[in-house]
Amino acid sequence: MNANRELMGFRGASAALGALAAAVVLQFSAGAVGAAQEGEDIRASAAEGSRTVLITGSNRGIGLAFAEHYAGDANWRVIATCRRPEQAGELKALAAQNEHLEIALLDVTREDHIRSLAERYADQPIDLLINNAAILGPLPEQSLGGLDYGRFEQTMAVNVYGPLRLSEALAENVAAVGGKIVAITSGLASLTLMGRMQGLYFYRMSKSALNMGWRALRADLKPRGVAVLLVSPGQVDTGLLRESGYRGEALTTRESVAGMVEIIAAATLDDPGLPINVDGRVLPW
Repeated sequence: MNANRELMGFRGASAALGALAAAVVLQFSAGAVGAAQEGEDIRASAAEGSRTVLITGSNRGIGLAFAEHYAGDANWRVIATCRRPEQAGELKALAAQNEHLEIALLDVTREDHIRSLAERYADQPIDLLINNAAILGPLPEQSLGGLDYGRFEQTMAVNVYGPLRLSEALAENVAAVGGKIVAITSGLASLTLMGRMQGLYFYRMSKSALNMGWRALRADLKPRGVAVLLVSPGQVDTGLLRESGYRGEALTTRESVAGMVEIIAAATLDDPGLPINVDGRVLPW
């Protein structure tokens, strides 16, 4: 089996999931991070006993598919974050059809955004935090002879520093309910699976750093009842993948998210916290 195939999830991973729950009553509440009153209104309207998921990078690709999945279940309240809510057409349309989905401004590279978000939701328990926002970047800028170190700094800021900073800021919210913190990793971070594949220096290094950071985070938060997970989506047909120049077989975003949701739901505090591929296989380091 070649390296690309090793990194892919199997389409069968999504077969076990049933259809999404019936759509809930329509309503949309979108606003800037500082609009604390809107957050209070949504908390008051959420059904008692419902759970809350906060997703980063929700305006497209895998993040949007995560938002669609959880918004389709009336038991979940969704806080869908992105850098430019005013330009997030698909996400805004989804919010307009789901009263328990709220859009919040968040650029994970900006400390002031993270601080404002944490202040806005200071009294909101978070059952599930999904650190999805990431960049891959063009292949030429990550190939030997053309390495762009400005791109490297940007990749690390988005893929490593952002998820860790946000998770640190919201750790109390998640610990309040013994919830889960998830980071989206990649098989490209694996030394074992690297084989003869070339390039993507910055993306590979960032995901390897993310894996190490998440192991450290797990050690700190497990005693507080927080499960810390690494999940890989496999090769998914997204704009991010196309930016890399890859043109091979890929899962749809819904197929990938369906498999990852199963893994997340089944995870327990005692799981070892190893990187899990969308098909359930442990990815070698």
